[in-house]
Amino acid sequence: MNNTIRDQFPILKTKINGNSIVYLDNAATTQKPQFVLDAINDYYTKYNANIHRSSHVLAKEATERWKNAHQIVADFLNADSYKEIVFTRNTTEGLNLLVNTYGKANLSKGDIVVISEMEHHSNIVPWMILQKEIGFEIRYIPVNEDFDLDLNWLEEEIKKEGERIKIVSVVHISNVLGTLNPVKKIVELAHRVGAFAIVDAAQSVQHIKVDVKDIDCDALVFSSHKIYGPTGNGVLYCKENILEKLPPYMGGGEMILSVSKDGFEMNDLPWRFEAGTPDIESGIVLGETIKWFTKTVDEMGGFEKLIEHERSLMKELLDSFDGIDWFKPFGKIDYNDRYGVLTFNIEGFSFKGCKEKRQENQEGDGIVEHISKKGICVREGFHCAEPLHDAFNVGPTMRASFGIYNNIEDVKTFAKSLKEAVLSTY
Repeated sequence: MNNTIRDQFPILKTKINGNSIVYLDNAATTQKPQFVLDAINDYYTKYNANIHRSSHVLAKEATERWKNAHQIVADFLNADSYKEIVFTRNTTEGLNLLVNTYGKANLSKGDIVVISEMEHHSNIVPWMILQKEIGFEIRYIPVNEDFDLDLNWLEEEIKKEGERIKIVSVVHISNVLGTLNPVKKIVELAHRVGAFAIVDAAQSVQHIKVDVKDIDCDALVFSSHKIYGPTGNGVLYCKENILEKLPPYMGGGEMILSVSKDGFEMNDLPWRFEAGTPDIESGIVLGETIKWFTKTVDEMGGFEKLIEHERSLMKELLDSFDGIDWFKPFGKIDYNDRYGVLTFNIEGFSFKGCKEKRQENQEGDGIVEHISKKGICVREGFHCAEPLHDAFNVGPTMRASFGIYNNIEDVKTFAKSLKEAVLSTY
């Protein structure tokens, strides 16, 4: 990786106890380049105003930039129009919007929603909440021993249940396993029975090229903060002919064209799903972030080079623990089959989130504290994917997740500190 990319991120110059930050928690949130920080500052210092509502110069500029940000995202995803792009707070809100609009309008008792065992909780819990109200079934695509989704199970389920399956909603890349799921095939299977197909791209847009036309998904969601943009903004893509028919998610300002004592008329797409004053700065700056990210990836040589770079970091980490029995990777061993993350357990230790710690296991808190004092940022726990851990009878894991600015030195520092922490507690 070229240092010109790393040098664009001011936070990486911060010291913790005299140590440079080693930031390997990118699957949770990414750091922001100076370009993005400057764009945030520009909004508040040059054209801060509420959008859609006023006719003065600042409001017109903010509104135009808000609309333009939708178009930038549409182009990034290869959507047909900015009308197919709804800005939300995050991926979670995007999924909840779909559950409470399309789901509520189209699900009945006895219907089936198919998700998978490797879903993030935000693609599980909202369906469970709606299930209690309606009474449909939730079924899970199993994860096989090779850490892939069992598509044979899905094909058989579709043959058996047919049009009872109304929705199929799956993660694109697992935030725990780093597995890239064949979403194009999954969508094709869903469409055989007329099911609505959703893709959770929270962990994919920052690692691989995502093309909604190629995938042919009906809806897709992701978050700004995981692709080097601000927190407080997410994206819901939905095909225009479907979005046009969805009931409103929230009522309030801007989602309407007119209101009387007897009723209201909804606004055009996508504004009818963006009620109230949104996080204007984050939405506008997401557009600027995507412009920066696209340009940076192109200068690297494309997504192939970005994938190659991140895999070189995973290879370095795996090689650092080659032959060490207590290092237990969770997921595919071949780094060429992983995207962005490497999770693992340490034999004899239990990390936070473990429901039933084995008595013979030591607490992993000492390990986490040791590496944290060294300025190393990783995550331990279930990573909001508890059913996946349960499926393999695996307790909470430690996760190193990689971004565009990480380098080999980050990995070497992490590996060295982790070894010191573990060996000092044995």
